Amino acid sequence: MSIWEREDRPADAPASATGGGSVWEREQPAPAAPSPPPVGYAEDIAKGTAGGLGRGVAGTIGLGGTIGNLTRWGLEKAGIPEGGIDYAKRVLNRAAPMSRVFSGPDAGQVQTALESYTGPLYQPKTIPGQYASTITEFAPGALLPGGPVGSVGKAIAAKTLNTVVPAIASETAGQFTKDTPYEPYARFAGGVAGGVAGGKLITPVGPASVPYQRAVSVLEKEGIPLTAGQRTGSKPLQYIESNAVDMPVIGGQAARLQNRASEGLNRAVTNKIYDPAELAARGVPEGVNLPDPRVAAAGRKSLSDNYNRLTQNDLVWNPQLTARLKTAEDEYKRLVQPHKQSANVADTRQDIIDRLVSGQGKMAGDEYQSIRSQIGDDLRGATNSKEIAALKEYKKALDDAYMSGLNPRDAAALALNNRRWALQKQVEPAVASAGENLSPAKLAQVARSRRNAQYAARSGDLDELAAAAGTVMKPLPNSGTAARTGAQNAFMGGGGGLIGTTIGATIGGPVGAAVGAGIGAAAPFVPSYLATSRLGQAYLGNRVLPQNMRDIIAQTLAQQAISQPSSIKRNREARDAYERKRRERQ
Repeated sequence: MSIWEREDRPADAPASATGGGSVWEREQPAPAAPSPPPVGYAEDIAKGTAGGLGRGVAGTIGLGGTIGNLTRWGLEKAGIPEGGIDYAKRVLNRAAPMSRVFSGPDAGQVQTALESYTGPLYQPKTIPGQYASTITEFAPGALLPGGPVGSVGKAIAAKTLNTVVPAIASETAGQFTKDTPYEPYARFAGGVAGGVAGGKLITPVGPASVPYQRAVSVLEKEGIPLTAGQRTGSKPLQYIESNAVDMPVIGGQAARLQNRASEGLNRAVTNKIYDPAELAARGVPEGVNLPDPRVAAAGRKSLSDNYNRLTQNDLVWNPQLTARLKTAEDEYKRLVQPHKQSANVADTRQDIIDRLVSGQGKMAGDEYQSIRSQIGDDLRGATNSKEIAALKEYKKALDDAYMSGLNPRDAAALALNNRRWALQKQVEPAVASAGENLSPAKLAQVARSRRNAQYAARSGDLDELAAAAGTVMKPLPNSGTAARTGAQNAFMGGGGGLIGTTIGATIGGPVGAAVGAGIGAAAPFVPSYLATSRLGQAYLGNRVLPQNMRDIIAQTLAQQAISQPSSIKRNREARDAYERKRRERQ
């Protein structure tokens, strides 16, 4: 029985002169109408689901008209004359014909038309049936675009979550205020709150941009353990993680979290340049990586030893080598004006030819190494892109000619050693300027230096890693930013004290004061501790169902626009029924 059906008895009702009872007690109740047969839960849920879906479909079809009516109601409440609203409506319809959808039938009119064919849509009688009905009323709101990108399964899961949670929250609020004037407002508030909270329930941080997500994938494939803030790209979360390092008690936990990512980058760069087994053979302890000077010294020695081992053979002249050298020089001369040409190009080619001639068509392995190293020095000193291209072709032609005389295994090993030597030279500036860890920004800078086109195409062995690290692991500004200040003041600046004071005043007395002081002192550490704990990192950094708040709010408001008309209609009918009964009893 709803509150509208409860009989009200005046407090001052006169007692009957005879019979010992009041006139209210002598009133004979009207014959009771035969009770409808009880409805089982399964039947009520099934019928309620069908009825709710019908109301949801009607609400979706009439969504435009409902929004139009609500807009008109709001404008009228704001004091805009009805004629002005009609004029604006005509102008808008001419300028944007698609806006005519807001002048169509609303949800109530569509439902009335639907029921003229189907009969009244079933209204569930049990609480489980009412919950099922509300969920299916909300379901059409999932047709709105938006949600996780790249996975149909994630999109379906997100839409389901964004339907079920706000529906349950809305129906629960409706049950507590059932048949009161506050029911429609409670359902609306519950649905909106449930939609926003439910959309962030599984994955609290929204999705990062697609390029950022790709960068995160690169680092994770390299085995770099990122923090939750780095994985999600959330700047507020990164500031909380960063500020926690300087906080007492929890600073060690936060520092370890930050160091794991930095050490992971050190390890990934080291493994791209040097063979860990060869470093260990030369006395480098396990877990020690660049920029440690022991790694740089042992790594250079290992690469040099590999060159000595793999270049025992002579380079034997072949016609392709001469042709490639000549083609590269001719192309350089064609593209560069004579007064701007570098002597390095012609001199290097002539040096290679002279060595082959003096060696009767052969070049010793150590000579090959020497001239290849000289070309590398010339490349690092070159300033003209055409000169760089010519010298690179010289080096490649020389390498191909030498490797053609090796067995496939040694040729592959030498090619790998060449790439590693080039990477070592490339990262030397970043290693030289590093502190305890390599700087992601410096790493990206040296990878991009004087090779913008190749870096943009990510054609180098280090380019993907360096670009991803520069994007994801870039240090935050040290001070002065609003985000950092906000993170520093989280629960501080009176926040923790206010909480403690409030609780202390509630308890009262010396015990309350002591408890409040303790809570006030501990409160500033709680968010940072939770955010940097293992469980906090796993929860905050998960990418199971990342959703934009915009999409969540859009679906939530659409669900309300779809379901509220029928909810208001049911509430009005219940109140009217109560009023009729009350008047009949007077």
